Amino acid sequence: MSPTSQPQELDDTANAVLPVLYSSSDDEVGIWREVLASKKTNTNQGSTVIVLGDNRCGKSSLLARLDKSDRTVKPKSLLGYRVLHVQNDARDASYAYQLGTAGANLNPSELLQIPVWSLDSNESCASLLKYALPATPSEVIFILSASIENPNLIHSLKRWANVCTEQAQKHFSKEDLKAGRNQQERMWQEYVDPVQSQMSTSVVGNFADEHSLLPLDQGTLTENCGVTFMVVITKSDLGKEFTDSQFAKINIQLRKLCLSLGATLIFTSTKESKNIQLLQKYIVHRSFGTAFTSAAQVIERESIFVPAGWDGEKKIDIIRESIPDADSALEPTRDKLRPVAKEQLIEAEEDQAFLKRLADTLQTATTSSGPKQRTMQEEPADKDSPLANFFSNLLKDKPNKPNAPAASTQPMDSAATQAQLDRLLKSAQSSKAQPPRDSDA
Repeated sequence: MSPTSQPQELDDTANAVLPVLYSSSDDEVGIWREVLASKKTNTNQGSTVIVLGDNRCGKSSLLARLDKSDRTVKPKSLLGYRVLHVQNDARDASYAYQLGTAGANLNPSELLQIPVWSLDSNESCASLLKYALPATPSEVIFILSASIENPNLIHSLKRWANVCTEQAQKHFSKEDLKAGRNQQERMWQEYVDPVQSQMSTSVVGNFADEHSLLPLDQGTLTENCGVTFMVVITKSDLGKEFTDSQFAKINIQLRKLCLSLGATLIFTSTKESKNIQLLQKYIVHRSFGTAFTSAAQVIERESIFVPAGWDGEKKIDIIRESIPDADSALEPTRDKLRPVAKEQLIEAEEDQAFLKRLADTLQTATTSSGPKQRTMQEEPADKDSPLANFFSNLLKDKPNKPNAPAASTQPMDSAATQAQLDRLLKSAQSSKAQPPRDSDA
């Protein structure tokens, strides 16, 4: 694959696009200066990588680990940009893809640069991809990222794949997309496992004859428009929380999706450094056609790797044999992640209707409490009770002066009060001495 460059119009509109895509950060302005200056150097610039995914899917942490950046806090941008610097390693002598363009003619000391763009998680920013897309579809690599803990994992990947397809169809011509589609098909047909390529190198010449190529399996590249896709599942360390049945269902659905897109599937974990270096090498391999010797890995949950061209329906059926209802659930299910109940929508009531309902409620409360108060007031009192007589005498009206304070009222005669208290005590003592009437013989 020949080295590529950014679109020519990017030079002319860089200053105009800069305020739209970025904040006025010195670091990000420096990155723009770097990418413009790099086009005038002799360094090899590979395919354009565009990373997409939902919010909090881990794509920022993934990119920071790929370019070994220690900047944890960065200004948020709708379309971020960075450069992935890679040193060519001459020790990888074999390659997985037996293509005439494989094993690019690169010196070991040459510095490889890969432009990497990152789109915001809002789909309304998809129109900004026109500033990132290169001249031809064969020069772009779309990385669809999603977290393993996302309950809508499959739908999220499909949605972003549709965004990429739509923007590619708007930006590239039909002839370019058709040529890119043919290139994707040929890559799948010419794929050979790294172990097989090390055992024999004579098969390279056989691929020159197109008649010797086998047709694609059913379901392969049915949703590919002519661009390169990679599906990166982040936070793979959380995969151990799934049951065997749940993880098998997720694995089947992901591999079916990647098969239809012609995409590579790779599980990564920045927390445990799983497949970070592998992903970097594979990006360089697909960008420059350099050597790549890592074989597929579908056993360990946290480091699954299914390169494009390796998978097929027959290999996916091996998982289905152990899981009878493997295709029943399209979405991963986890006990830890439960759908949040939607809040009940409360509509505002009309003012007059509310006031009328409130008046009726108050009227009902008054009516129900009225008889109860009258009943308490109308309860017959025991007029013969000594205490009743005592308090009755205390409550008798006394001659008061009008508008006079309470302290100016005439006090009760002390002699009359003492006599009244004596009578009450005698009456109480006599009532205790008498036996009950119903006990008389």
